[in-house]
Amino acid sequence: MRVIFCGNPEFALPALDALRQSPHQICAVVTGADKPRGRGRKLSFTPVKEHALTAGIPVFQPEKLSDPDFLDQMRVLQPDVIVVVAFRILPRVFFALPPLGAFNIHPSLLPRGRGPAPLRWTLIRGETETGVTIIHLSEAVDAGDILLQECTPIAPDENYGSLHDRLAAAGARLLLAVLDAFAKGHPPRPLPQDESLVTKAPKLTASDYELDWSLSARDLVNHIRAFSPEPGAVTALNGKKFKILAANEIILQDKLNCGELKTNGRDQMIVGTGGGVLQLKMVQPEGKRPMTVADYLRGRPELSERFGK
Repeated sequence: MRVIFCGNPEFALPALDALRQSPHQICAVVTGADKPRGRGRKLSFTPVKEHALTAGIPVFQPEKLSDPDFLDQMRVLQPDVIVVVAFRILPRVFFALPPLGAFNIHPSLLPRGRGPAPLRWTLIRGETETGVTIIHLSEAVDAGDILLQECTPIAPDENYGSLHDRLAAAGARLLLAVLDAFAKGHPPRPLPQDESLVTKAPKLTASDYELDWSLSARDLVNHIRAFSPEPGAVTALNGKKFKILAANEIILQDKLNCGELKTNGRDQMIVGTGGGVLQLKMVQPEGKRPMTVADYLRGRPELSERFGK
């Protein structure tokens, strides 16, 4: 089948690569605008654009997906279907253009986790399972009929980076299964989503990255997992940003106040929370690289300080 592929970030790359290696033909890639990044403010391509250019696939970066000239260009390509992975909301005039409409890879067990940040919210909420869903795109965001879905467990210590990579690979595999089924004339039976089971995964704000030491140690571990290895869950130490990239809950007889930090000067940093004690494993002081607690404490005496503003 002839496919128009829409996507931006690294999460979309396994699906794009799987399509390239399949019998299906990618006739165009649609991606976001180039953006200035870094100190030099040099224009940077989306990961999907970089991948497409390397593969020799035509790239389109329309300001508006409803632009008549852009739509005419897409019609000329005579696509059978549009594939959407971590992109933006598509207007009906675009996604209804091919005979099969558009298929979307969503990294959650829809209708749970509707929204732009399902991976991180799944971890923040401490859920023990998640998955990937292929839906037939509709005007209502993430509400289209389910074409294929796969569930996977989440390990107690799994972080965002690991879950991201696993679900990106699973999404690519499920996408090919759906496309192959349509190509063979045996499409999967669409399953309407149960609106009574909907949960939301809204866009994250700056405050969502900050650690609230009044929460329980278990909730803080989940929060840290959700932002590791990047961008890192943030707190403050001596007026500077301090990221915590890995931690676990421990049992301790001594009582520590919320945010109270104690170290042994060698290889242990523990923090009081609203319930239980948190033991830090990987940290990143402001302006420094990520490091183990042992590396951070090297050359530092025993500390008794407090996290927070």
